[in-house]
Amino acid sequence: MTRPELIEQIKSICVDLSGQMVDGAHYVINNADEIPFYSMREIARRANVQPVNLVRLAQKLGLNGYKDLRQQFIDTTPERPQRDRLSLHRNEASARTLIAEMGKSSGLKAFVDSFFETEQAVVTQARAHLSEEQLEKAVELLAHAPKVYVMGRRTAFSPAYTLAYTLQKARPNIVLLDGPGGAPEGALDDIRPGDAFVAVTFAPFNRLVHRMAEKAALSGATLVAITDSFAAPISKLAGSLHFVAQSSGRAFPESTLGAIAIVNILAALTISKLGEVAEHRIRDNERFLVNSGEYLLSGTAKTSRRKKVAEA
Repeated sequence: MTRPELIEQIKSICVDLSGQMVDGAHYVINNADEIPFYSMREIARRANVQPVNLVRLAQKLGLNGYKDLRQQFIDTTPERPQRDRLSLHRNEASARTLIAEMGKSSGLKAFVDSFFETEQAVVTQARAHLSEEQLEKAVELLAHAPKVYVMGRRTAFSPAYTLAYTLQKARPNIVLLDGPGGAPEGALDDIRPGDAFVAVTFAPFNRLVHRMAEKAALSGATLVAITDSFAAPISKLAGSLHFVAQSSGRAFPESTLGAIAIVNILAALTISKLGEVAEHRIRDNERFLVNSGEYLLSGTAKTSRRKKVAEA
């Protein structure tokens, strides 16, 4: 079914609707591009209707609930088929685009300005896709799940590592699945119901990350997904905890700024929720790092050289 056909189907049942269901249907018809990007509660707020009316609207269409209606809008997103085809060759396409744009730009400054404007837009769009309900649910999970597993490969490893590293400072039992020795699945042997699994993956979506996410879900863990497409297969496992940030900026092979912004806000909100427990753990960690000599502080290098000369 195409997007226009889906909208026509909604129009055709409007005559059988009443009350706020009519208002909800009209909002969906007139703002179809928003449906893949926002939760049911957010769409209900914007349409000024009770969320249950969106559920009933979906059921009038023969669907189980609003989640299925939203998925139909995701599946009929115009750019999805083209993106699926292009994602397999995105590295080559990114390089070609960069070379061509630099060649036709009016100089280095113009290229740099355009580069930063595009990357800033990636972060801005990531913010536009967030909802308070989604953030609150994810933060509650990251703060209180017995154990949190985090996984991302290749370009997506950067935001995955950022989240794991930050959370490790604030709370215990954070596991980064980076696959040393080629056996990342081993760490999931102890995953239990109530644990959290955070998967970061960009198109073309990583098969191993998806397989580990499936294993976590089958074990009863709750999934959080961070991808660059509402059509990512992992969205079916993560449900409302699917965060989307575009990756098509100017960076090669893709921009991770949106995903990193999402993991940073998740970490910041988690630390805030943990409160003094996180503060004390972070303080102890910082003291350890300072005392271990990890940092090169002012005067440290000079003092060290003097000590070596004196010992000689």
